[in-house]
Amino acid sequence: MAIVPRPVEGSYDSALFDFILGSEGFVPRVYSDHRGIPTLGLGYALLVDAAGWPRREGLRDDFAAIGVTLSDQDETLLDSVSRALVLGRTGEAINLVAPWRPGEAPAVRNAFSFLIDKEQARVLFQRVRPDFEAVLAKNLGSALIERLAGSQELMALFSLAYNSPALIGPGLTAAMKAGERQKVWYEIRFGSNRKRHPGLQNRRDHEAEVFGCLNEQPDPDEQRDFQQLVESRREDMSRYLAQVGLDGGQITTVLTELEGAAGQTRLA
Repeated sequence: MAIVPRPVEGSYDSALFDFILGSEGFVPRVYSDHRGIPTLGLGYALLVDAAGWPRREGLRDDFAAIGVTLSDQDETLLDSVSRALVLGRTGEAINLVAPWRPGEAPAVRNAFSFLIDKEQARVLFQRVRPDFEAVLAKNLGSALIERLAGSQELMALFSLAYNSPALIGPGLTAAMKAGERQKVWYEIRFGSNRKRHPGLQNRRDHEAEVFGCLNEQPDPDEQRDFQQLVESRREDMSRYLAQVGLDGGQITTVLTELEGAAGQTRLA
């Protein structure tokens, strides 16, 4: 069974940027993420999770493209954060570069010598975008990616990869190659939030919605397969939804909506 792509309206490049902007948010200063990694703009990481926590390859070229030059103080600060991360001292790294607080005055908490605007963040995003498109091509195959070009499905998959390349894992990859849309949807919504973080689940829910659980004109076999998935995993989904913070009434609402999408008229 094939996954029939649904083209985005208008420019795919603009839609993709807006989608990632909505998921990541825009931060005009360098801040520490939850792992202590100095990050900027739309989730642009300055250091890489690899041996020695080195600077991102091409960091200076990327910054040159937006008219930013790291000062000596900036370089020293990055070295200090890198050393802290190498030693596993996440708290120390976060103390060096303050996390982002919505509504803050960026200049007040800025440990670096510069701020950026949204257009500069767009340039940084476009410069790292090929890295994540390469993850998709490597895992899913170039032919499949080409078939999905410009689609909502590809946008949702890109968002997963951008959040963490590891999310394009074996289960999702196998389902994509088999054309099993309902299983891909399930992997996105119920299999890509290991720590059951409620805020992250909002992102997973949106990505799953954009990807879609059924083709726009599903045939009886596809609708049957999705119905069987909902029926067979109802308890797993209910338990998962509770773990991400939904109460009993909310869980019932979600499951009822899913069963409705599968063509059911009552709760199982």
